[in-house]
Amino acid sequence: MPFVIYIFSLCAFALGLTEFLVIGLASVISDDFQIPVDTVGLTITAYAIGATIGAPFLTAITTKWSRKGVMLTTMIIFSLGSLAATLSNNVEMMIVSRFVAGLAHGLFLAVAASVATELVPPEKSGAAVACVFAGLTLALALGVPVGSYLGSVVSWKLSFSLVTIFGLVGLIGLIFLMPANTGNKSNIISHPIKSLCYIFNPLLLLGTFVTVLGYTGAFALYAYISPFLYQVTNVSIQTASYMMLFYGIFAAIGNIIGGKVTDILGADRSVTIILFLLSFDLMLMYLFSHSMLVMGILIAIIGAISYAAVPAMQARVINIAKYYVPEAIPVASGLNIAGFNSGIALGSVVGGIIISHASITYLTLGGVVISLAGVCAMILTPKKTKILVHQDE
Repeated sequence: MPFVIYIFSLCAFALGLTEFLVIGLASVISDDFQIPVDTVGLTITAYAIGATIGAPFLTAITTKWSRKGVMLTTMIIFSLGSLAATLSNNVEMMIVSRFVAGLAHGLFLAVAASVATELVPPEKSGAAVACVFAGLTLALALGVPVGSYLGSVVSWKLSFSLVTIFGLVGLIGLIFLMPANTGNKSNIISHPIKSLCYIFNPLLLLGTFVTVLGYTGAFALYAYISPFLYQVTNVSIQTASYMMLFYGIFAAIGNIIGGKVTDILGADRSVTIILFLLSFDLMLMYLFSHSMLVMGILIAIIGAISYAAVPAMQARVINIAKYYVPEAIPVASGLNIAGFNSGIALGSVVGGIIISHASITYLTLGGVVISLAGVCAMILTPKKTKILVHQDE
């Protein structure tokens, strides 16, 4: 694997840490700002919306830019947004600053994922994407549990300040270790206006829609996993932190397995299997939500499933673009990154609605229904597209 891909992964670690750290600290931030926990969920939504906008639209607008220039700019913006979130003294300021950081998040991952697939042979594209996103899963495995614990016993602002530091380290790595011409292939650089049109390509949108449904189903629960564990499973803050640690560890494992399985089985088959497993795991969570032991196991499994989906879903949309619109590969990558973050945003909104109008207990059932809708979307995908995309893999 080219070394520069590991630098991308390091930057993704900082991005993942800031995106998901709020999840572990939702209750602490709620107490500090004296606001309901579902209002804290809006900071997750704001970040995800920023990433949703940044990934496809900013990727399209910057198609003529140097890939290194794009990545450096995004990491600078991200670091500034992260610092502003750390200094926030109210939820409104946090929402705005996290939205700005989210814009950079979406653009960086979109460019990094597309560049990574260009730097390796086609048969290793799944593994390359998995390597980039390994930074996100390491953030879950190490950063979020540790940050959640520090934020709970010391200060949530201490945890947030660490995000800015990691962002600056990633920026320095890109400055000195990424060659200036990395990923600048002329056959995928098109005019920004033309690139914007690719965002509305029906096949790319259909592929991305599956990603949206899968992540909405997963994050309807996970966006509120800490209050769910406190209120339904009745565990302590320390126990919840350990459970999130297991989630992160298995997410890292799932990310690696997902990349390898995608290269072996093909993206379509992998995504379908993953969505079925996600629905089944969420149903078991509903049935055993009061068992600390079973919930610990199921949370670890859902971590593996959710992040095995990342390389599979990303490779699937990129492969669709490779076959039908090769010049739109960066936009396709951005569109699917937007799909992930749209799912996170919608998941936090749907979860908040379920909590407000029903009960936090029903978050799992909401996730089951949405994940099964993703399976239906896969089944309804035109068979010709499935065959062609699988052949291209």
